Amino acid sequence: MVKWSRALIAFAVIFLTVISCEAAKKTVAVMPLENVSGYTEQRVAEIMTEQLIAAINGSGNYVVVERVQMGTVLKEQGFQSIAAGKSVDTGEMSGADYSVVGKVIMADVSDTAANSLAKKLFGKDGHTILMHSHRGRVSLNFRFVDNKTGEIIFDATVEGDKTGKSVDGVIHDACKDAANNALKEINNHNPFTARIIKISGDLFYIDAGLDSGLRNGENLLIMREDAPIESNGKIVVTHTKIGDAKITEVNGDYSVCRVKKSTGVIRAGDVVKRGQ
Repeated sequence: MVKWSRALIAFAVIFLTVISCEAAKKTVAVMPLENVSGYTEQRVAEIMTEQLIAAINGSGNYVVVERVQMGTVLKEQGFQSIAAGKSVDTGEMSGADYSVVGKVIMADVSDTAANSLAKKLFGKDGHTILMHSHRGRVSLNFRFVDNKTGEIIFDATVEGDKTGKSVDGVIHDACKDAANNALKEINNHNPFTARIIKISGDLFYIDAGLDSGLRNGENLLIMREDAPIESNGKIVVTHTKIGDAKITEVNGDYSVCRVKKSTGVIRAGDVVKRGQ
């Protein structure tokens, strides 16, 4: 009986830890993307949406609103697709902190140069002797929106470019490539920042933890504030990268990090943000 009690307690601790970690992460609603590329041979917008959801959710930095939940919200709102101006209301209804809204502005499948040459030399079936005969390209324009304020945190255009044997395959892979590039943009513009509050050898403490959605093993960039610059009557503060670190321990409101490399002495007050 004692063994069972201990096992149940241990399970409860693990379960609650997992739940608290998931709850601490920021939530993202990926709105159904539009296809304005003119490419009609495949459901390219749907594939791009699926790959974007997979990339963002797979990063571990965010929790993506389930598609079933998003479908219910969209049905209640009466939307088939989401314009940028509607992303905030719809995102809030889904319970998300941020929304991703965008359009596939270019999609194309063409023969590779080698495939074209093979067709000229061997006829219409010449491409079958090649391992890679098609090239798929996709371009996605998207906005990352703060649902609470309505602010567009950033607007970016990313591309995907892959070669392969089949038309369907290269479009799918190109969408996956573009989604991974979109994730890099999101991480680069991630609103998370924290300050170093204590240094101990190659370890340092920062004033952010689970409450900011951080996780163990995550990579961080160490930044130092440059001298303020005045631009058009406003004070602009820029940062210079001085090192890389990895989180080794995450707590509710602080984390411990280990320096991987640095170009100078790291000081309390320096800034950290997410990085690759």
